Amino acid sequence: MSREKKNGNPAAFAAALALALVGASCSGGGGGGGAAATLAGPSRSSTVAITSDDRSVVVARSASDSIAVLDVRDDLGADAATLLAEVPVGVEPRFVAISPDDRRAYVSNSVSGTVSVVSLAGSSAYTVTATIPVGAEPRGVAVSPNGTRVFVANHTAGTVSVIDAKSLKVISTVDVGGNPMAVGVTNDGDRDDRDETVVVTRFFAEPIPGGPGEGFDDGKQGVVAAFPVDLSAGPSLVTLSPLANSGFTADRSPLCRQFNPLAASDLFCPNDAATDPADPTVAKDPQGTFPNQLGSIVIRNGLAYLPSIGASPEPPVRFNVNVQGLVHQVVLSTLAESPDRTQNLNAQVATETVPLDPGDPARLFLNDVVDVDANLAGTEFLVLSRGGNYVLKASLDANGKLDIGAAAGAVRFVTGNIPTGLVMSVDGRRAYVNNEVSSSVTAIDLDNDSVLARDIPAGTPPAPGTLAHRQLVGRLVFFTALGVADDGVLATPIREIEPLLFRGKASADAWSACASCHPDGLSDRVTWYFQTGPRQTIPLDGFFSKADPSDQRIANWSAVQGSITDFNNNARGVQGGGGFAGVPPNPLIFNHGITEGASESLDAMTEWARTVRSPIVPQPTDVAASDHGRAVFTASCASCHGGEKWSKSRVAYQNNPTFDKDPNAGGVALDPGIVAAGPQIRSFTSNGETIQFLDDVGTFSAADPRELRGQVLVGQLALGGLGFNSPSLLGTDYHAPYFHNGSARTFADVFASHRLAGGTIASTLTAPDLADLEVFVRSIDDRTPPIE
Repeated sequence: MSREKKNGNPAAFAAALALALVGASCSGGGGGGGAAATLAGPSRSSTVAITSDDRSVVVARSASDSIAVLDVRDDLGADAATLLAEVPVGVEPRFVAISPDDRRAYVSNSVSGTVSVVSLAGSSAYTVTATIPVGAEPRGVAVSPNGTRVFVANHTAGTVSVIDAKSLKVISTVDVGGNPMAVGVTNDGDRDDRDETVVVTRFFAEPIPGGPGEGFDDGKQGVVAAFPVDLSAGPSLVTLSPLANSGFTADRSPLCRQFNPLAASDLFCPNDAATDPADPTVAKDPQGTFPNQLGSIVIRNGLAYLPSIGASPEPPVRFNVNVQGLVHQVVLSTLAESPDRTQNLNAQVATETVPLDPGDPARLFLNDVVDVDANLAGTEFLVLSRGGNYVLKASLDANGKLDIGAAAGAVRFVTGNIPTGLVMSVDGRRAYVNNEVSSSVTAIDLDNDSVLARDIPAGTPPAPGTLAHRQLVGRLVFFTALGVADDGVLATPIREIEPLLFRGKASADAWSACASCHPDGLSDRVTWYFQTGPRQTIPLDGFFSKADPSDQRIANWSAVQGSITDFNNNARGVQGGGGFAGVPPNPLIFNHGITEGASESLDAMTEWARTVRSPIVPQPTDVAASDHGRAVFTASCASCHGGEKWSKSRVAYQNNPTFDKDPNAGGVALDPGIVAAGPQIRSFTSNGETIQFLDDVGTFSAADPRELRGQVLVGQLALGGLGFNSPSLLGTDYHAPYFHNGSARTFADVFASHRLAGGTIASTLTAPDLADLEVFVRSIDDRTPPIE
């Protein structure tokens, strides 16, 4: 069974928590001075960091554009819970690292594109002493062992900024490619930083050269870059292979034409010679998975441990075979993965028994593994499940793999709401978790396997009844893999909402959350085999107009859903949950059903979705080319991709609901201007003007064996013959690959395939026009003036 104690030492923490919002005069600055200070172990990026004396923690608070500094041990070394300061930094701080002498915190500010240097000691304590411009969307930040260099991953620029800690200036920029996220720096203990290695994860999986491509469990791989601290060589790339067997199986008999005459192809039939649909070779086909969303790294004993959200996009798409909790290992001496140590921790969780008590965290799966840490010896590990609101304890087995002890009883520590980072104390006796939605820190006693305090305040959450609270509740609903109440949440303080008590609403046993496929509300860049066919995950930054919140895009590629509320059915169909629309479910939730009013939690999620921002992309240096590209775009592309959402798609017709009943069951559109094909809304006419929503741009072929469905009508021909709902081009440089099935990896691929009147984009425009058009389209983000 899992163990979770909310108050391992209630008496001590009752007094400490009473002081949580009272400032103190000094922090446990600790550490030696100047060059004498050195880190005890390898550095790593996280949203929370701890001083070398285990006395203070610093957490990044992205929602409030600040960091919080807390004392977690007092002068006598006893557990404490004192909020020392909240320090305003840049806009949307993400990661934090502390210098070896404990006198500075380095904070990456993703929107500002800067690193804030915050003093933690002396007369300038708790103030920003320097602001360092770096690249676009800085994320992971880590420090060399002796503090001479600071490394910052610029997520959308594909680079790492190297900061000299003495001058506090960027002295070099390393091109690592991809979208770098987590950063780690080795520490060999020789007090010489120059011979250390920087390890950086590329966040998204990438196609395997010569592999099967998009939509396949073995089509992609993870990529990690490594380069020396002294910059004497460029980055070396290490690939992380997919798992051929995730430890789970699926029934693929509907994907075999000998058992399903309506199957469009045998592409995903594992045995086309089988004669019995119950044959294990088709009914219990082992499912693969590839590493994606590599958001963390920890280095111990010459190994880099790399957790990720494994993706298994092949059909059938269902909750226990779509996302997994993977951990890869890389041998740093050879810069090669150790494939015999790669594992899916969910396979171990599956051996646990389902608990009878809804408050028991046993058998919660690792939906979104966003952070991992270990003791200095590298013998005990902690793995963080964001959507599951818990930390999982692990050790190493005889083969060097992580072992959660599932047979004897896995140890889970329940955290505050939506944890984003964790750190283990230097002495290995405590751990601290940054709970983003709760604005709190969870303190864990690793000696006694207990939670000392679930919510030590790291700030003040918005009050119930405010728009900010409503949006925060919506963020919780979007990110949780557990659940919340359908109603009553808007009047409940955020820390009093306990998702574990509503386990099973968002997904079965915490398998997945909306955020599992939509990091930051954006896209995981995976082509999934959904009910309509192979579909690239759609980012939500172009779902609502920022200028007019009522201007909403029709939800998906085939225009079969119209709102966030519609996607409540995804919790039931794909994630195995009960949904957030009451028991029994509101009958008006169906494709193009009511957009709001089903429940408080769904309405709050809609409110939060309106806030999803586009990634900030690097702007072109050739202004003339960009200006000309904008003119080409205006003439050739804006009719479909113009407006505030950079898409003509809009729920402009009568809704709440749009049909008198589920259109899949023969519902009739309530607005006579709608032309529909089942749940697909093809066009809308009003006042003599028609908007065509489904456009045939030449990206669908019924003869393509990949065009089949992965849910409900499994194996049947995918939708697409009527065309596709125009995608938003917000942040499009960030959201490759392109088209509904991810078949275009580059803009050149798009230009060669996408039809315009009279030919393709490539055949219609001149080479200079194409070049400048690409420059402009790559630059589109929330800052770009829209084209009507």
